[in-house]
Amino acid sequence: MSRDQRSRLFKSALLFFVGCFCGNYWVKFNMSAETIAKREAGSIQAPPGYEVKTILRSLRREPEDIPTEKETPCKCGGQRPAHYMAPWQLANKQKEQKASLERFERRRIDLRDVYNQVEGSSPISYPAHGVYCRPLRTVRLKGVRIEWFDASAIQGQPQLTAHLSGEKGVFELVSSVDYVAVEGEGGAKMTIRTSNPSLLNRQLQYIVYRNTQYDANTFDLVRLQYDGFTATIPIHIQQVQLPWLYDQKGGKFQDRVTAVVKTFFRYSNLKRLIASIQEHYPGTRMVIADDTPAKLFTSVQGKNVDQFRMPENIGYFAGRNLGLSQVSTEYFLYTDDDHYIRNDTKLHMLVSLLDNTNFHLVSATYEKRESKFSSTLEVTGDENNICLLQRYEPNHFHEIPGFPGCYANEICQNFFMASTNEVKSIGFDPDQALARIGHEEIFLSALGRLRTAACRNNVIGHNRKGGPEFKDYGKFRNPGEKSEALRFKYNLFKHNLACTQIDWGMNTTTTKTKK
Repeated sequence: MSRDQRSRLFKSALLFFVGCFCGNYWVKFNMSAETIAKREAGSIQAPPGYEVKTILRSLRREPEDIPTEKETPCKCGGQRPAHYMAPWQLANKQKEQKASLERFERRRIDLRDVYNQVEGSSPISYPAHGVYCRPLRTVRLKGVRIEWFDASAIQGQPQLTAHLSGEKGVFELVSSVDYVAVEGEGGAKMTIRTSNPSLLNRQLQYIVYRNTQYDANTFDLVRLQYDGFTATIPIHIQQVQLPWLYDQKGGKFQDRVTAVVKTFFRYSNLKRLIASIQEHYPGTRMVIADDTPAKLFTSVQGKNVDQFRMPENIGYFAGRNLGLSQVSTEYFLYTDDDHYIRNDTKLHMLVSLLDNTNFHLVSATYEKRESKFSSTLEVTGDENNICLLQRYEPNHFHEIPGFPGCYANEICQNFFMASTNEVKSIGFDPDQALARIGHEEIFLSALGRLRTAACRNNVIGHNRKGGPEFKDYGKFRNPGEKSEALRFKYNLFKHNLACTQIDWGMNTTTTKTKK
């Protein structure tokens, strides 16, 4: 290429870039305000200084074009409230249940309760989540600014106005900016006016929100309005939550874990359990809750064994609650009295999983029942018609990284280790409906509140039918149809359920329901 050709090519390129720059400047600043498309319901707002027809195309979707996932209808052949009550009784119970549910919802605070729609093509930049304020304290509204302005705002310098409003607090200034007028300082509504876009943004940087209505855990919705746009800033007002920490002492197993046992009459099994824990984890404290009748009672009190006598036949979960109330270590191990520690049982692995993950509870597996070591819950129906199907296939979710053979799940075996604080926040329901038998009730209460896991490769002994007391124990253990009906009726009401059922999986020819 000759020198003359290179010169012509350079001039052409230079003219091209100059033309692009000037054209861009003319589009941004030479359009009149009358050409700006105004927002209408369902339309897209054009950036100021542009026309929708020239730079934007509305991609409107009709409602039927937007796929939505609907709740699976409740198809449950298990237990329903109507199975246990006459129609008039059911109607009265449903009214009582509705009132109780309303009280529960009033006390609950959940991030789901605050829905925040963020507008597209909005000139307002603001935090849509993550602003926290302690009750009766202040917080700075960081990140609030106007990102772009109407071309006429730069050329003609009209009055620019921004409005702030809140419901549970007021707005204050930490600094005033010259040539900016502010009205409503110290009130729930504030108006900012200026003709300079830069000064408007500078003043927005110096606004703080002060909460004026005490609530330990709630939300306030702050609204910022500018040029027809509205931005909603949710402020989470929450009092500080103090941690509950445990002294690790020497850091050994017995310093960090307390064993909790609910027992009834099966003393030969209980003594085997005590001996196995003392052999494999010496020095571990055991808290035993015992509601055996006086004529059958046997003391097992000893070193590191605290036996608490309860009123006769007070119940299974009442005993668990008593045991849990006496735990002063970070973790507790719950075990029935017919379990025992085998030579290959690895309780340290359960401690390690709780130490190194965000799970709250992890269970081991009964010997000879490894296929049923865990189960999941299929939730169908809507909030007013919830059905629970307990499944053993699939019986778990993902494997927990770093812990082969351990899986996230929703219902565990009755031998588990858990974080004391978190389980105390749920507790074991001591109602008499659960006095004779109970298992999954603690996991129904924990659903959506605790993270639970189960380890297939950590096996414990289960002496279910052993011991000289077994025959007499069965008379107390087997609750009968009346007690079972009371239990299911109670669970259905307590958890606002329409139906519960168990699917035992492919090992049975038919699906079994709770009876």
